[in-house]
Amino acid sequence: MVFQSSEVPEKTSSPEESIRMTKGITMATAKAVAAGNSCRQEDVIATANLSRKAVADMLTACKQASFHPDVSEEVRERALRFGTECTLGYLELLEHVLLILQKPTPELKHQLASFSKRVAGAVTELIQSAEAMKGTEWVDPEDPTVIAETELLGAAASIEAAAKKLEQLKPRAKPKLTRADHRGLLPLPSVEEQAGFRRNYHVA
Repeated sequence: MVFQSSEVPEKTSSPEESIRMTKGITMATAKAVAAGNSCRQEDVIATANLSRKAVADMLTACKQASFHPDVSEEVRERALRFGTECTLGYLELLEHVLLILQKPTPELKHQLASFSKRVAGAVTELIQSAEAMKGTEWVDPEDPTVIAETELLGAAASIEAAAKKLEQLKPRAKPKLTRADHRGLLPLPSVEEQAGFRRNYHVA
């Protein structure tokens, strides 16, 4: 079984992903109990199909989260132990459902509750193990929250850099005009004004 091998998985996943995958086991457990009580063939087939994916997804997420380099050995062993416990408990539940199909008695149906409680207990421990992983410094770079936080920090750094650059900019000093500059700024007289000037002062 790949889950029980000592081989390190090629990629890791987040504790949140491991927790999400336990929901599939919880749903499959409820389906199995319902199938055991109804003893209908279609319910049993639906439970079997759901079980394969639920168990595989849970074990994969559990191992990938457990083998992240920032997860301690103690937390890793605990998560793997309860991942195995959850799987074994669920298999026993399915075997009991099969027994009920062969011999549907009230006593056997009543025992479904104890089998489902074992699975529920293992799921609870598995979730607590995943929660313990959150106590590490590791964060999932693909987590939408982490991505948003990174973008905000990048924007804040850009704004801060722009603000510092604005502080360094000083308004350009206006040049002082000399008297010659003022004379140069006076408008030239028009042709009519120049002709009148010549007539008044008898200038050729």
